[in-house]
Amino acid sequence: MKILINKLLSKDSLIHIYVIIGFMLGSILFYHPLLQGKKLFQSDISQYEGMSRQIKENRDKFDKEIYWIDNAFGGMPTYQLGAKYPYDILTPFHYLFRFIPRPAHTLFLYLISMYLLLLVLKVPWRISLIGSLAFGLSTYLLIILQVGHNTKALAISYIPLVIAGLILLKQNKKILGFILSLIAISLQIRANHYQMTYYLLFIIGLFFIVYLIDSYKKGEIKPFIKSISPFFLAGIFALGLNAPNLMSTYEYSKYSTRSASELKLDASGSPKEKTTGLDYDYITQYSSGIFESLNIVIPRIQGGASREDVGTNSNLYKFLIENNVPNDQASNFTKAVPTYWGDQPILEAPAYIGISVFLLFILSLFTARGPTKFWLLSCVIISLLLSWGKNFPLLTDLFIEYFPMYNKFRAVSSIQVILEFAIPLLASLGLYKYLKNNDYKNLNKALIIVIIPLIILILFKYSFFTTILNDAVGTHISPVSFLGPNDEYYKSIFGEQIVNQIVNERSYMYSYDIIRAMIFTIIIYSILRFKSLLGNNITVLAILFIVFYDLSSVNNRYIDKDLFIDSNQNYITKNQADLEILKDKSDYRVYDASQGLNGANTSLFHNSIGGYHAAKLRRFQEAYDYFRFHNNNVMVDMLNTKYVISDGESDKELFINEDAAGNVWAVDSIYLTDSADEILDKLTKIDIKKYAITFNDSYSHDNINQFNSKDLLEINFNRNSSNHITYKYNADSPQLLVFSEVYYPKGWKVYIDDKLSQYFDVNYILRGMVVPEGKHKIDFYFEPEIVKFGINVRLISILLTFSFIAYMFYKKTEK
Repeated sequence: MKILINKLLSKDSLIHIYVIIGFMLGSILFYHPLLQGKKLFQSDISQYEGMSRQIKENRDKFDKEIYWIDNAFGGMPTYQLGAKYPYDILTPFHYLFRFIPRPAHTLFLYLISMYLLLLVLKVPWRISLIGSLAFGLSTYLLIILQVGHNTKALAISYIPLVIAGLILLKQNKKILGFILSLIAISLQIRANHYQMTYYLLFIIGLFFIVYLIDSYKKGEIKPFIKSISPFFLAGIFALGLNAPNLMSTYEYSKYSTRSASELKLDASGSPKEKTTGLDYDYITQYSSGIFESLNIVIPRIQGGASREDVGTNSNLYKFLIENNVPNDQASNFTKAVPTYWGDQPILEAPAYIGISVFLLFILSLFTARGPTKFWLLSCVIISLLLSWGKNFPLLTDLFIEYFPMYNKFRAVSSIQVILEFAIPLLASLGLYKYLKNNDYKNLNKALIIVIIPLIILILFKYSFFTTILNDAVGTHISPVSFLGPNDEYYKSIFGEQIVNQIVNERSYMYSYDIIRAMIFTIIIYSILRFKSLLGNNITVLAILFIVFYDLSSVNNRYIDKDLFIDSNQNYITKNQADLEILKDKSDYRVYDASQGLNGANTSLFHNSIGGYHAAKLRRFQEAYDYFRFHNNNVMVDMLNTKYVISDGESDKELFINEDAAGNVWAVDSIYLTDSADEILDKLTKIDIKKYAITFNDSYSHDNINQFNSKDLLEINFNRNSSNHITYKYNADSPQLLVFSEVYYPKGWKVYIDDKLSQYFDVNYILRGMVVPEGKHKIDFYFEPEIVKFGINVRLISILLTFSFIAYMFYKKTEK
């Protein structure tokens, strides 16, 4: 104990403690409204509040966990909505970092994770401080927190810790490396953003390839494999500790929008692209433009964000005032100007990593040595190329077609998180190597590589230069037009004169940020060039300040401190339509036509057929798209949607749907087919109260096809909970019942008079049953076997994990 205390009180340990305290205080001050008891309004979290309502209600009222909800998309599993499972030993580790409020705790994790990784790489604490700030303050990582992508941010924050564990094992620090790897991988998976986990596998895979080649050259393959083998064991244990959620999510993915479609035609009747995952267009919808990707160092090279605050000092504001627009209206307009002229549908902010950090990164390509440089450089290159998506189809198509699971994820531009991890890390290593040597020659090379493209980009604005350049290469290559794909639409709203002013603002931003980049480049170069005069400590301090100012000055353009609200204030409040609907105590669904399937506000107060989630049930999404395209309400009707909300002039308007089919009904006949397309087409033509349709292989051949629905004398319905529904009926003959409940084949079990029975899919998205005559009780229970199996796997993994750690300590003691 005395030795431990002495170590903690040593000078080196105290420095690290002070740095960690500084990170903690800095994170809170960055989100200083938290000190006033406020919370950050995050748009995606407001949607999650609606989606998770029933989960929280069941926890609060019954202290029970449910794995199915009714209040969104007609019903869906909760596996990707924050479901909890027994024997969770990871949550206490997660809450170790929750002693400061959200989202400050995630920023703290960004900083401390990268700091610890750099220390593991034996980088001095001062330079590690620069690297951690360069990583933690990169614009993209802060913007995803602002909009509420908390799981993504959390998953990213653990990436440096995972790599730190891997490096420790490479250094033959087996116990510490294994434990850190185990905890970090487990928490990274627990964060529940599997796309970021997938990108982490890219980083690990490239590490393994580069170091394996290096080990082969040195004749050290065996020692290398032996040193890092505990890392893969840690990964297996981490998978086991997360087994309930992983296994249930994997099962659900087979029926979600991430799976292959059963349809051969799209809603318009055109042949549908055959794929085992998401559609190509959906995967690549958010693809970074090749020219646009320069925004990692020049933030507004293509206009910045979709909505930029150009300020009251802008020429646009002056133009509005000169044209008699009232000051307040002109001011409000300039706060959200559509300056972005790239091809992505929307951009919250550029993925800026800092021109100052980028210069250090280029310097590192000359000063850093060994496999670490090539590993991180390969991470940067593959990340950048894949982020181009449809703009670089040669590589993108190859990965979508042949790379395992790549077609399960959308928004390919988000793979830039890999370079946002790799560039600050390599920049820190390069700076460390440079400060150990007076390598001015390589510094000059780095300056030339950065400054010349900046000069060329400025010259692109001028026609004489592009003319000379085009004549020289024999083709038109200037990417600078400042005209966006939506400009014609903006002209129809704002008028041509205002759009011309917006184009001028884009031109100004372009020049301003390039000149800004030049200035920061020259400042960093000058500091490094005269380090012998300044001394290493002053040099590092100056670079720290410049990096901080470089990143924070851009972040301040996009971080909106006005988004903080009182902690007791609700994200979503009831409108008049909600209040009117809530007077009805019967069981029904609600559809907000103004939100469609892209908003969960309604789910906060009602059982909605809308919602907000990236992985809905595939059939539900397909049916919605089909019937919406054909302007047909059959889906709304058969989901027992009693109330429809739409936008009014001043408030929401409420309509009663007289055609709502009810909770359950009997039909007279059922059509059978082998075609999913025919099912959807038939549903637009038949009377769903008399007829149903399903697949041949769904309907038992032992069942009859014709029924007499008039023989159903009565049927009563009771939704005991989202996981348990009861029906009691009386019929003079066998009946084919259609339930207005979403079909999901895994987990739902049905009992007639407490005896296990069978149900099937009907009308593409609903449940159906053939039931016997007489008085009977039907119970639907959601009892997913995969959850039970996952819990057992977790228990075994806990036992094996602690046994292996005990074994490692035993072997060390024995030695």
